[in-house]
Amino acid sequence: MPMRYFLLLMSLWLLAPAVAQTPNPAVLRVDSLTTKGSRNGLLLEQGWRYHVGDDPAWARPDFDERGWDTLNPARPRQELPPRLGSGMSWLRLRFRLADSLRQRAVLLQADGYGAWEIYLNGRLVQRAGIVRANPTQVPDPDKLPPVVVPAGGPVEQVLAIRFAPWQSRLLRLGTETQLLDVFLRSEAQVREQAAREVRAAMGSSVVAGIFGLLTLLHLAFFRYYPAQRANLYFAFFAGALALQCLALVIQWALSSPTLEAMLPLLFVRRLLFYLAYLWAVRALYALFGFRPGWVYKGLWLGFFAFVALTLFAKTYAGYVGALLIFLIIAELLRLTGRALRQRQRGAWMVGAGFAVILLFLVVILGAFAVSALLKVPNPLQQAPGGFNTFVSLLLYLSPALGISLYLAREFALDSQLLQVKLTEVEKLSAQTLAQEQDKQALLAAQNETLETQVAQRTGELQRSLTELRATQAQLIQKEKMASLGELTAGIAHEIQNPLNFVNNFSEVSAGLCQEAQELLATAALPAADKDELTDLLRDLEQNQAKITQHGRRAAAIVRGMLEHSRTSPGDRAPTDLNALADEYLRLAYQGLRAKDKTFNAALRTNLAPGLPDVPAVGADLGRVLLNLFGNAFYAVHQRQQAGEAGYAPTVSLSTERVDGHVAIRVTDNGTGMRPAVQAKIFQPFFTTKPSGEGTGLGLSLSYDIVTKGHGGTLSVHSTPGESTEFTITLPV
Repeated sequence: MPMRYFLLLMSLWLLAPAVAQTPNPAVLRVDSLTTKGSRNGLLLEQGWRYHVGDDPAWARPDFDERGWDTLNPARPRQELPPRLGSGMSWLRLRFRLADSLRQRAVLLQADGYGAWEIYLNGRLVQRAGIVRANPTQVPDPDKLPPVVVPAGGPVEQVLAIRFAPWQSRLLRLGTETQLLDVFLRSEAQVREQAAREVRAAMGSSVVAGIFGLLTLLHLAFFRYYPAQRANLYFAFFAGALALQCLALVIQWALSSPTLEAMLPLLFVRRLLFYLAYLWAVRALYALFGFRPGWVYKGLWLGFFAFVALTLFAKTYAGYVGALLIFLIIAELLRLTGRALRQRQRGAWMVGAGFAVILLFLVVILGAFAVSALLKVPNPLQQAPGGFNTFVSLLLYLSPALGISLYLAREFALDSQLLQVKLTEVEKLSAQTLAQEQDKQALLAAQNETLETQVAQRTGELQRSLTELRATQAQLIQKEKMASLGELTAGIAHEIQNPLNFVNNFSEVSAGLCQEAQELLATAALPAADKDELTDLLRDLEQNQAKITQHGRRAAAIVRGMLEHSRTSPGDRAPTDLNALADEYLRLAYQGLRAKDKTFNAALRTNLAPGLPDVPAVGADLGRVLLNLFGNAFYAVHQRQQAGEAGYAPTVSLSTERVDGHVAIRVTDNGTGMRPAVQAKIFQPFFTTKPSGEGTGLGLSLSYDIVTKGHGGTLSVHSTPGESTEFTITLPV
């Protein structure tokens, strides 16, 4: 954050290195690892010499570098010689540790954007990246382990650093401006620094979790109450801060990242911080009912200017960023103060959140002022690390909690108001209900009487309507069947008359052929002529036989058409299907036995007891059953004639009641039917019997009687070579 960077710069300005020069000004004497109470270690700023170029001999401790130029590598890059900004260079420092420091190990840590090799007394002790003119894959210096300056070393020690600055365009995304910072720290200081990083990561994890929950909470508020758009903007604010803290945790968790990965992540964190507080400004506008004006637009313009300067002119980006955060905080305070002056409900909660930030800013600035004026250590730098972590969490969370409490209070007050309104509505409803109950008490008896009468009349009307619909359907079906019967009868009669002539004259012609053959046998004709005439008469006789056969088939079709057109004069009446089916089963069996005395078949019946009577026309259903039984006996008779060993012809009849219907099943173990035949058997004039044995109208007529005449169904299920089952279902 910009405030964090400001504090760091102020602390660096106040810190003065605790060093004392020896009589040889080329050697730095180190008496202490702290400066003015700072616990961050000793920053080595004096005594450095540098030289541009690369020579391995410059790492040796006996090399004389007094001809090199002096340098403070901790100063910003733009203040250093331009030739240090690219290419290879060496930095050398001679230092002496006090006797108290030489008796224990001292740790050395470097921080900068570049690749380097550190030599201590001529020995390579650390390599960061690949040192070359334009280094790549430069590691994050914060993740490098410290270099150990062992105890009991020489009195005068030589530190040589082979350095190549990182020259990537991503460098402008970072916040470090120095060339290279080199610290001497004790083990306790290094552990404390690591502990601070852990506390910062843990604190960021907590803050990320809290802001993540606030994001989901306010998105839910907006989802169910979209009129309050402040919830949406505050969700954006909390979400941006949650992502920023999450990025810090990711940055801390990465074990060995490169600067190519870390600097963009750092830049994104900075952008999320500014975006979060821009959304906080927008949330306050919506929260207090103020209309955003040119100030708010100017803040967004400043944000885009900061982004552009960071990418293209980093020198001024820090100033613009600090000014932007100052203006954002000023606008937040202005909006809160305006709401307080207007005495808006709950505005003091938001003001309390920002007052915490102001209080800590005053404390921080006062501590720096006291330290600078009185030349004493900064009291904030002496505070425990846990206290600093707590303060950071409070600075992050106080405005968010203030706004959240305000929104929660508004939600609660709206809920209370709604509860009051609901109570009033309930009272009014109770009064209205009491009045209605009085009226209902007066009308209850009349309503019961009317309802009883209406129910009775409705039942009567319903029964009448049902009977009327059934009668109407029956009449329509009868009219259709009568019209079809008349048409079929007329066609059949017209065909029957010429067909009778054909059949009669065919029989007469057959007789004449026989008489001609007899006369030819006694006639005195040459043998060749007689044989030829005999063949002609024989062919003529065969033709007459074919004419007679097909004439009889046509006569059977005509009789079937006349039967199809015949309508039953009776109406539907309750019919005992068990008795009707059993009667026609016996009748069909005896009829087939009369034609062929050698035929026998087993009859099996399974008639459901207590079967209700079904409204039906008995004669029509009898014709259907007679046709089905006849087909069944024909099928078993055909299979019996095939001579199959062990075959026993069987025809079964069963009845049952299923879901408000009565089902009649006729089953045989005859020849069965293929699927292609099953699809056509209910079509008129389709038959599988030989010519002269079937008209193809039996099943068609049966299907019409069951479906159209009685509102039922007729279906078939057959397995070729095994069995066939016809099922009739009729409504009760």
